[in-house]
Amino acid sequence: MAKENQEQRDSIRIKDKILLSFHPVSVDEFKTSVKNYMEGTEDPWVDTCHPTFQKDIKTHLKNIKEKDKDLAAVLEILDQKLNMILGLMDTGETCEKDGIPKKLYKVDLSAKGIGFLTKKGLSKGTILKLSIGLLPEHYFFTCFGQIVRNQPQEEGAFNGVKFIWITEDDQEKLIEHIFSRQVIYLRMRRQQKEKNQDE
Repeated sequence: MAKENQEQRDSIRIKDKILLSFHPVSVDEFKTSVKNYMEGTEDPWVDTCHPTFQKDIKTHLKNIKEKDKDLAAVLEILDQKLNMILGLMDTGETCEKDGIPKKLYKVDLSAKGIGFLTKKGLSKGTILKLSIGLLPEHYFFTCFGQIVRNQPQEEGAFNGVKFIWITEDDQEKLIEHIFSRQVIYLRMRRQQKEKNQDE
């Protein structure tokens, strides 16, 4: 039963608008990045182009998390919101392609993957490094996905991407986001239905 519930949670898919950037990586680059994440020499959270402000914060948050998970969660959200503001400020510094994603994409989103339009279809099997910003939370993370399908459409091509590496914490945040958005959609739909019945 628990496994069925987990599968149901993972398979819920919504239409959403998120901040997104992505670029193809080789199998070797993917393996190296994951190895570095696992060894702690890199982290899978989006850089902000302001490394001075990031110094030591991960260590402090880790220490706080051991004592008070709720407080650590709130501080992480506040930290990411501040990073977002700093990232959007024009300081003359340039962001690399792994920086905060600034382009909004309409997507199909689930805990297992993401789908989005591009002008040209991406080749099936291509591995992508994805930087994702969930709204309105401004929760940012990096994960890896693989193109499992692309479908030509009038506006370009719809690319279906299956997540092949994402941290458990980020996947949990993604599920929370999806449930939150779904509740809002259902509430709006119900209100519209009630309004139509009253007219």
